[in-house]
Amino acid sequence: MVSFEPLRKLMENRKISTYFLRNKCGDYNLDSKTIQRLMNDESVSTNTIDALCQIFKCQVSDIIEILPDPEKGNNA
Repeated sequence: MVSFEPLRKLMENRKISTYFLRNKCGDYNLDSKTIQRLMNDESVSTNTIDALCQIFKCQVSDIIEILPDPEKGNNA
């Protein structure tokens, strides 16, 4: 299961709002629906993940955390 909790913490620490992502980062095409998906830990494209890494000047591991899926158990 993918969690964007690290992204939310990064945004909080840098005082960056979803409004900023949506309206001030237009070059990256982050629309309201995409941002809502991030806030709800839903799937997004690799292009979105790349854009976030460019905006925050960070690595993927700084914005995404992989958690065990409770519905599938801990079997890999």
